[in-house]
Amino acid sequence: MSFLDFPPDPKQVRPLKLFLIATLAAGALASVVAKPTTAPIAHGLVAPLWTLSYGLMAVAAWLAWKHGAGRPALAVYAAQIGLNLIWRILPFPLLAMLMNVMMLATLVLFGRRNWRAALTFLPCIAWSLFISVPISGL
Repeated sequence: MSFLDFPPDPKQVRPLKLFLIATLAAGALASVVAKPTTAPIAHGLVAPLWTLSYGLMAVAAWLAWKHGAGRPALAVYAAQIGLNLIWRILPFPLLAMLMNVMMLATLVLFGRRNWRAALTFLPCIAWSLFISVPISGL
């Protein structure tokens, strides 16, 4: 067995781990460089709620992928993660609106493949709207 040979993964847990690592890494990076939020929530709760949101996003993406979500759905997912990261660094209203639209598109695309993926992603959208609407001034 060489370094690049991986043991069998009959339960397909390896992709879940990769989705979790990539999504939580983006969330951790965003937490390090994020601007303060103006949302009406205790400052100490923001980071744990973002971490929970990123974790739920990763699980939703894994569920959608496991049930056959194609490249378009995962590309929209990756784009909304990127926008989420950029918005956390530069909280501009247009970025917040674009991020929320991309999250809604992700929800729809995930929902077409697996309703559990859509339900798992739904709290992430609710959190995103809650945290971004005061900044965007909508």
